Amino acid sequence: MAFLIKLVLGLAVLILGLAFFQNWRIENSENQQIFARNSAPNPALNGFYEGKVGLPIKLTWVGKDFNSASTTGSNVFDDGSHKYPFTTNVVTVGSSTVLNINYDLPENPFWVRMITDQVVQTGPEHYLGKITLRLIPNVPLSLGFFRLQR
Repeated sequence: MAFLIKLVLGLAVLILGLAFFQNWRIENSENQQIFARNSAPNPALNGFYEGKVGLPIKLTWVGKDFNSASTTGSNVFDDGSHKYPFTTNVVTVGSSTVLNINYDLPENPFWVRMITDQVVQTGPEHYLGKITLRLIPNVPLSLGFFRLQR
C-alpha cells in the first residue's frame, strides 16, 4: 500500500513538473510576445472562424462559432458537430485586453470546465488564442496557442 501511495504521489509531482515546464516554454515563446502586443478583437467575433493548431497530428476540431449578441459560442468539429459551449467576455490581462472564453458551464465535462481560452486580434480577421488550464486555483497553466481566421 505504501508503494502505491508513493507511486501515485511521484506521478502527480512528475505531471505537475511537466505542466510547469510547458507553461514556462509557452510564456517565453514568440507567440506569447505576439499575444502580449495585441488586444481583444474589435469588432466582437460573430459567426464561424476557422481554427488551426500547430501540432503534427490531425485534429477533428475545425474552429469556433461565436454569437456576439449572446456572448456565447461553441467549438466546431469536422463532422459538423458543435461541442463544448462557452461564454465570452473581455477582460484586462496586464496592460492589454483579451477576449476570455470560459468553458466552466454545467453541460461541459469536468476536464473541459478547467480550460480557459484567451484571444487577441493580430490583424484583419486574424486572431491568436492561448489555451490555459486551471489545475490549481488562481494558477493558470498555459498549454499552447491556436489561430482563428475568417
